[in-house]
Amino acid sequence: MTLFPVLRRASVLAFLLLGTSAVQASVAFHVTVTTERVNKPGVKTSLPARDTQDSDVVLGPHYLSVRDGKSLSVLDFATRRRHVIDMAASTYDTYSLFDVAGFRRIEIGHRKGMAGALQAGGLQAHVTPLVYEEQSLSVPGARRRGALVPQVLDGAVLWSLDEQPLLRLGIAGSPASGDDAAAFAQYLRYTWGAHPLVLKMLADGKRIPAVFTLHYQEVGGKVTRHFRISAMTVDAPATYTLAAYRPRPLMADAPALERVLAQAALLPPLGPQAHPALRAEAERLFAAEKPFEAFLSMLEDHFSTGALVDKLTPQQQLAMQECEPIHDLTRGLLAKDQDGIKAALATVQELRKQTGMEQPVLALFEGNLRAKLGQWPEATALYLQVLQAKPQMAAVYQDLGDALLAQFNAAYAWRSWDAGRAMAPSLRQFRKVNDLERSLLNDYPAFFADGAPVWPKVQPSTNRPASSTKTEGSTNLP
Repeated sequence: MTLFPVLRRASVLAFLLLGTSAVQASVAFHVTVTTERVNKPGVKTSLPARDTQDSDVVLGPHYLSVRDGKSLSVLDFATRRRHVIDMAASTYDTYSLFDVAGFRRIEIGHRKGMAGALQAGGLQAHVTPLVYEEQSLSVPGARRRGALVPQVLDGAVLWSLDEQPLLRLGIAGSPASGDDAAAFAQYLRYTWGAHPLVLKMLADGKRIPAVFTLHYQEVGGKVTRHFRISAMTVDAPATYTLAAYRPRPLMADAPALERVLAQAALLPPLGPQAHPALRAEAERLFAAEKPFEAFLSMLEDHFSTGALVDKLTPQQQLAMQECEPIHDLTRGLLAKDQDGIKAALATVQELRKQTGMEQPVLALFEGNLRAKLGQWPEATALYLQVLQAKPQMAAVYQDLGDALLAQFNAAYAWRSWDAGRAMAPSLRQFRKVNDLERSLLNDYPAFFADGAPVWPKVQPSTNRPASSTKTEGSTNLP
């Protein structure tokens, strides 16, 4: 498994110009990786039996970069961001480092679930040993693991776990500081993958090996990767810059998801005038004897600014109490079982027909109900519809991110969450993703070097759900 595109040989010096400092504090090297595959009988695949990839790597004090020809990827641990640079076009895309660890956590759970299903179906021969899933994803899949077992070979040591070979480590190598050895392990963690115990051993070894081999197993067969490190230098720049590049422009035919997130990145936070304007619209609707529409307007205000649905006059409270669509909506959104959720979905769809299909809050609630039913593509389409009409309805970016993560699109899930948090960081809906990031830092600390603090542990917000039901971390209820 590799995070980066297919790599070809490139000059180390060609991309060290990224650096803006002459401090000689980083390590650079060329790496050649030869992959050999031995497929099980009957397995058909387009992957070659043998292929070779070349790349150039810089291990900086707070970053690492990997280049293949005109493609350069930079992992910045100080800001917890990764940049994918198209050097030919002089453009780049930026992602969160959290999406890598976040994806691998759900992927290891998915693979364990598939293994369980195969075992239950009597297909044990098709199950990949868990130790190799851990090797591929660089995350633990078991609560406890024994120690790596060495076997001395001619000029190398073979390290195994649970009688499964993981690493053949040659004796030759270059001495390295503890930080450089840890950075080298980080390079493997984010690119090719290696077992957490293997990575820890390499990080603690205070050297960068010249030759080593990693063993993997996949559903289709066995995979072996031979690594050869060359052109080692310690005079690489200690930092990098994106000054020579610009964010990748949006293509004319870009999908709705990219358009929505690109637009969100350009929007400033809502100003102090946003809440009064939205509340004034609700007051106008109350005056027009449209309490349901006024209620929806106040919910839009809440999901955009965090403002409370309060300060109602006695007449407004009475109008809402006597409004049957409000009761139908709130009852439906409280449903927990599948039959109740399906009935609620029908209710919301009917209300959308009556109110107008473009009504953003009802479209959001239909998306939430479809998400509860596991209809993730349909939910995603509804969230995008809402955000195309109301791009500063910040809480919807949380729900969109949830839907994307459920579809294993972690990179864009974090893009969505980051867009919403930048727009309205104090919204209660973002507490869930803030907690997720803290759990990733706690569960997978090796993925994150010392860097920027995670989003505030306590969100300074006075907002609360509009209903009395606790709904922290979700817009499924008003």
